[in-house]
Amino acid sequence: MSNDNPLGVQRGNYNWTLPQPLLFCLGRLASIPLQYAIVTYNPFGVSQLPSSSSLDLSFAPSWLPILEPLTIFLAMTGVLVVKQSIWMFYLCNERLTLQFALFGTLADFIYEGICALVFSVATTNPMWHPRFLYLGAAVHFFATQIELAAELQRKSFKDDPKNKGKLCTTGAWGVVRHPNFSTNVVYGAAYGFATGGPLFALLPVAIYLGNFTTNAIPPKEVYLAEKYGQQWEKYRRIVRWKLFPGVY
Repeated sequence: MSNDNPLGVQRGNYNWTLPQPLLFCLGRLASIPLQYAIVTYNPFGVSQLPSSSSLDLSFAPSWLPILEPLTIFLAMTGVLVVKQSIWMFYLCNERLTLQFALFGTLADFIYEGICALVFSVATTNPMWHPRFLYLGAAVHFFATQIELAAELQRKSFKDDPKNKGKLCTTGAWGVVRHPNFSTNVVYGAAYGFATGGPLFALLPVAIYLGNFTTNAIPPKEVYLAEKYGQQWEKYRRIVRWKLFPGVY
């Protein structure tokens, strides 16, 4: 039942080792100074970078502390790195390959570098508005917390000896079969929306949906069907939707 794809989680292989998660997390941390360097270096020569002093933030509630746009932009990446580190070192107990760690790090490194380039010209982008940054960051944070809560709930369920050999079907797992992937799509869209506006948000949505529907979900469901048998089939009949209720 283990996964032979070296770029995926090795389902059913519980020989967890430290180097791969450590490499991944260190690589993910490197994205933050990379983004900072790109935005502050200003490769496109835009004279005015997003800053709280130069933007109309009258839409923000008076009680809300106004953080610098660059701080918010980098914080979104920071939140992802923290969430991914928790998953790597606490939630995931299956083997991760070196290829998985390198590919995951490189893919995020490239995408977040592109986002930094887009954000560096935000003030000249007619599709971007300061409120998009604040709204997108709020949705991004909320979605990452929903994903983390769902994963923690599943771990708590699995750690209970009474639930050995059972599927977790409550909470978010009772709404769709892959709520962790669903929230990835949401916070990916929010990240793109905050960075470059609604049109740019379509890029991460396409990337996430393409990966999940063609690469991540099919082998995972095959693995779950092999592992849980009739229990999985019953779950599929009750929870019909993979990612979003009424859509997919």
